[in-house]
Amino acid sequence: MGSLLEEPEFPKLISAYREALTRRYSKNNLSRYPKFSSIPEEKVDLLVRYFLELLYPEYEGRKKLDGAFTSLAGFVHSPPKVFGLLGSLSMAVFKLGRHLKSAFQAGFAALHSYVTAHRFEEIMFSKAKELLKEGNDLQNKSIFNQVLASVSKKDADEFREDILKLFATLSDKELLSKIKQLMDAVVKTMKSKPKTYTQEEVEGIMLGAGILTKGEELFAGLTREEMDLILEAIDQVEKDAFEEAIASAKGGK
Repeated sequence: MGSLLEEPEFPKLISAYREALTRRYSKNNLSRYPKFSSIPEEKVDLLVRYFLELLYPEYEGRKKLDGAFTSLAGFVHSPPKVFGLLGSLSMAVFKLGRHLKSAFQAGFAALHSYVTAHRFEEIMFSKAKELLKEGNDLQNKSIFNQVLASVSKKDADEFREDILKLFATLSDKELLSKIKQLMDAVVKTMKSKPKTYTQEEVEGIMLGAGILTKGEELFAGLTREEMDLILEAIDQVEKDAFEEAIASAKGGK
């Protein structure tokens, strides 16, 4: 991940992807979906802000998060590392009872989407470099479609599914509350053992907690039906964006 951030052309891909996300969830594009017209505009704005601030921050923001992200990626790919904390956690956590296992599983599934999002960028970057060498502007919609189309359908589907898992977790208020309790306890325990856990590792977990906490407001005040409609919209819009990129790259548009 660090090597990608050090690539001089990488900021151009970040900017182009952020621009594409803004287009994707713009009022103009969403008007193509009458079914989703009842979703409050302020919730759409929150969704875009969540994408841009937490999943795809601008380059300078990404650099600041790099150390924490590397640590977070290690935890996501090695759950036993966190499970090893269980023996040291306070009894308060065990009050989660039957929710403990589901909280761990959902928390890791949700945070894995953050890792997946940036792996997705790595796949796109090789195509982006090729297009930039030819003098193309990644901000151009048709050019960016070529970048997006370079991703395999399998990778695109996995990415979309991971993003949906994250938002599904954010929409489950009870489970999200349990996850936050668990992560707070994990951070507190890690901070109490500085010889075992580095500051970067603590920041990695705190980064994950922040992703969940800040995303909670997206679904605040909504009914279950309204939440499900937002999840369906994300799924459909992301799926269509990829399919349209494929069609565009093949000259279908």
